[in-house]
Amino acid sequence: MKKLKVLLLGESYSATHTFVRGRNYVTLPQYGHFGTEIVAMLEREGFDVTLILTHDIPEKCPMQREAFAAYDVVILSDVGSDTMLTQPGNEDGTRNPNRLRELVHYVENGGGLMMVGGYFGFSGIGNQARYNMTPLAEVLPVHILNYDDRVECPEGVKPVVNRDCDTKIFEGIQIQDCPAFGGYNKTVIKEGAELFATFYGDPFLAGMKYGKGRSFAFTSDCAPDWAPLSVLAWEGYSKMLANVIRWTAGDRME
Repeated sequence: MKKLKVLLLGESYSATHTFVRGRNYVTLPQYGHFGTEIVAMLEREGFDVTLILTHDIPEKCPMQREAFAAYDVVILSDVGSDTMLTQPGNEDGTRNPNRLRELVHYVENGGGLMMVGGYFGFSGIGNQARYNMTPLAEVLPVHILNYDDRVECPEGVKPVVNRDCDTKIFEGIQIQDCPAFGGYNKTVIKEGAELFATFYGDPFLAGMKYGKGRSFAFTSDCAPDWAPLSVLAWEGYSKMLANVIRWTAGDRME
């Protein structure tokens, strides 16, 4: 079987916390990511993975369809559209390619694109990700809402398989053993797309052919917060991600 090349974009964050004790306070930074854990998981499944963390995307992410074409599947994981569209040199009037439009052409020409959810996936928190206003809205297998689409599930929500779909996505997996997720981005399945699994009747896993390529929507996190450590530790999780990536690769598997 061909060793697929995967470009993983995202999976890092930085934050500041101000602690107040009476009249004293201190502001401390925090940084973290689960990118290396996801990369290690996918490499164990036989993929050749390149990781570009969220804060490096403006400078390091490919800008043109020809560069994206070096990869069989491109994964956007909890990355807002502003991060993808902002590029060095824009402040002095330099014109650069629109990465999201270039990704559309990449898929049209046979590439595989996967969007993973989170606070900056799909429309995201406060509609800040706002992919519904970008060229990628046409490519994805789900309609993206025009408002904050987060569905927080503190009670935990487990995927329900659509038995009418191509169940190869779940080959070798006991999906009933999947631990609960903590939330997801609410979307609406497109006509002609294939719905593989749902959360409360909303799409969780969905795919679609577009031009010569394919796109996929994974509407929860692939790592914390919404995908807790129990999900990452579940033995079927890496297999499910691998099956999704192979489906998205389509003809590039050959």
